Amino acid sequence: MASLFDFNNGAIELLDPGAGVGSLTAAFAHAAHGRSIHATCHEIDPQYHPALRETLRGLDNVEPDVRQGDFIEAAVCDAQTSHHARYTHVIANPPYRKIATDSRERRLAAKLGLQTSNLYTAFLAGAIAQCAHGAQVVVIVPRSFMNGPYFKAFRYWLLDRVALARIHLFDRRDKAFAEDKVLQENVILKVIVGARQGDVVVSSSADDRFTDLRLHCVPFSAIVTPGDDELFIHVPSAQGERAGSLEGHTLRQLEIDVCTGPVVDFRLREHLRQEPQQDSVPLLYASHFHGGFAWPRDGRKPNAIAVNPQTRPWLMPNGCYVVTRRFTSKEEKRRIVAHVLPADALPYALVGFENHLNVFHQDRHGLPQRLAHGLCAYLNSQRVDDYFRTFSGHTQVNATDLRRLKYPSLAELEALADA
Repeated sequence: MASLFDFNNGAIELLDPGAGVGSLTAAFAHAAHGRSIHATCHEIDPQYHPALRETLRGLDNVEPDVRQGDFIEAAVCDAQTSHHARYTHVIANPPYRKIATDSRERRLAAKLGLQTSNLYTAFLAGAIAQCAHGAQVVVIVPRSFMNGPYFKAFRYWLLDRVALARIHLFDRRDKAFAEDKVLQENVILKVIVGARQGDVVVSSSADDRFTDLRLHCVPFSAIVTPGDDELFIHVPSAQGERAGSLEGHTLRQLEIDVCTGPVVDFRLREHLRQEPQQDSVPLLYASHFHGGFAWPRDGRKPNAIAVNPQTRPWLMPNGCYVVTRRFTSKEEKRRIVAHVLPADALPYALVGFENHLNVFHQDRHGLPQRLAHGLCAYLNSQRVDDYFRTFSGHTQVNATDLRRLKYPSLAELEALADA
């Protein structure tokens, strides 16, 4: 991270929010090769302060300013009272944690003009809000902000204020962050505050040793598709081949839709049945499609749900559906794992799809059989997998992500069923 900074002869005002024991500031100081640095290190946890001060005392070229307290609150205060932004460089590994709608952190972030649901984006916004024009910001953060509806507001906030300069990916999160049991993909990001957007350098390595570093330069249009209202941030392969944008039709144009499985089991717990009963219908989980469709299955998951006024709104007519798992990881062979539920697989009028599935349907009814098999083949293709990986770096495969894909025509999808 420290090697990504450029240094000139101007004064260096460094910000390290969430400094911990000072490792990032120390790396920055060594990369600066003796240049004088004024470093402001925020750390809310007092147990880290002795080690942080010890680290800073060992840096001859650093004039430290250690601050204890809430960084986001300090950032809001600074942004509201300071007449000029001061920081020229930021290096950060911010904390990752969801923040509730009514939380203090959420209210503070709103004062920076940002609506966000995670602490790391609030930290990044607080840092950028205090930066001078042209400041360089290098952070390691989850990739989750790059797509999906939850971070749309943050993508707009961010890309309105900075230019993306560098994105670094780790090929395997289980190698780079094995000790921390990281559940989502992390990226190293370099942005320039207030700069004009140009090409972006994309790099990757197998893990945090960086011994096999690969990099190439791509136009910004390969990162954010022109005209994309969602501002999804794609990261093309660092080998240089772009997993090209998918051409074709939207699901709406094909009169197909996809939804998250309507049955949230813990909300309907009293209506779940381990085994089918006279008043129940099938309730399908991802496990029912593992290794081929089978219902009922032995295991922890219920196999059925009672039919009554409380559950009926969440059930769908039996039919031929395409389902995908909502949770897959980068290390799996395919990120999108699709299956067909045949129309004749279940002798019931209704069926329940649990919330960890996505369901392709037509007006909440099943699809024609050939269309369903062709759609399943397309979703399971290498082409779709390559493209999906350019913008999805967390474990979820959301219905929103599936809607933004482009699909072949109905005739082409049906032809795939015969291939």
